[in-house]
Amino acid sequence: MSAAPNSSLFRKTLHTFATLLITQGSTIAAGIATARAFGPAGKGVLALAAILVMFAVTTGDGVRSAVAFQMGREKRDARAVWGTALRLIFAAGPLGAVVLIALWRLSPAQPAYVWAALAFPFALYVQSVGVIYLLRDRVERINVQNTATIGAGVSIVTLLLVTLGHASLTLVLAVWVASYVVGAIWATTGVRGLLGGNPILWAKGLMRQQLAFGSKISLSSNVTFLALRVDVLIVSALLPPAMLGIYTLALASGEVLFNLSKAVLWSATGRIAMLEFEDSAALCARIVRSIVAMQFAAGLLLFAFGPWLIDIVYGTRFAQSGSVLRLLLPGIIFYSADGILSTFIAVRAGRPGLLLALECMTLALIATITFVSIAKLGIYAGALAHTIAFIVSYAVKVGLFMRLSGLGLADVLLPRPADLPYALRLRRGAAGT
Repeated sequence: MSAAPNSSLFRKTLHTFATLLITQGSTIAAGIATARAFGPAGKGVLALAAILVMFAVTTGDGVRSAVAFQMGREKRDARAVWGTALRLIFAAGPLGAVVLIALWRLSPAQPAYVWAALAFPFALYVQSVGVIYLLRDRVERINVQNTATIGAGVSIVTLLLVTLGHASLTLVLAVWVASYVVGAIWATTGVRGLLGGNPILWAKGLMRQQLAFGSKISLSSNVTFLALRVDVLIVSALLPPAMLGIYTLALASGEVLFNLSKAVLWSATGRIAMLEFEDSAALCARIVRSIVAMQFAAGLLLFAFGPWLIDIVYGTRFAQSGSVLRLLLPGIIFYSADGILSTFIAVRAGRPGLLLALECMTLALIATITFVSIAKLGIYAGALAHTIAFIVSYAVKVGLFMRLSGLGLADVLLPRPADLPYALRLRRGAAGT
């Protein structure tokens, strides 16, 4: 199978990027409104709830990857694969909610655990069902559904409620949970048509493989996300609530850069899973070298102007976020390529156990550096740990990708003119004639 045309991938990536920008813009606007209405402590509650529900998303990564592996590499029947996945989702969703309620019982002063528990089953389903759309090359369709519900939709409603209706923090959290419920219902409406019929719930010979493969990916994704957020958890446990709001604002500001890498990964996941191995490796290398180059340029701008913008938009109570942001940026730039490298290693190369070991290493590094230095450095400890750990992780995964794919260092690191989207290269050539 030959590689997919650049123009098709570029179109889907552009559509995904546009929807992410819409979501990001509305999220920032809602974040400004809630930060000013509820202060650093209230913003900390909202941020923690969002972080906790992301464990549903990372658990769903295991289901997604197992479905992609069985439908892509193994060529199993799509309806049977999805029916098996549904059985896993319906078991894991309530279990995750119970775990979050148990954590709330240990920390009853923190309401974020309860709201995350309510959202967890629906968030898990929304994350998992999206892979059906990706494997059937319906990227634009799932983009619109997610943007209208759990993306820009909930942010716009929150903005209106806070600015016009002076809504309480409780109402804002209730609307956030409702967005996942609506998103799950809407995403379900098109699945039957994409599969060519109803899912087969009780197919034989799929559950054991899907459970074994998916559990490794879920554990790996949860460890990866915990590595991304263990610094937040340590800050929330050891520093005052206002410090959590300041630190999470710095993280959110830096992670604006992830919009591009998320758009590319979302658009390319199906192709990385379905293409022949050499074509998949070549596509992965092109994406990695292009993303890091573009993120470096964007990171320089954010380093220069980010603190100034934070001070103007959020107010002087959040001024410290600017200096934390600058320390976070190097790690964020290199981490932008992590999703593509991890998808290739786990799904296309079929090495989920190896990926899990790498993520455990990253988690241990971040947790150790943050915990050891937080008494002296405060919230800067987490930012320092972030940057060191993700640069190390990027270097290790690039080395592993090169060994698995047989490609050289220049293939992964050095951008080239051929990386430009096909349509853009046509226009550039026409302009020169």
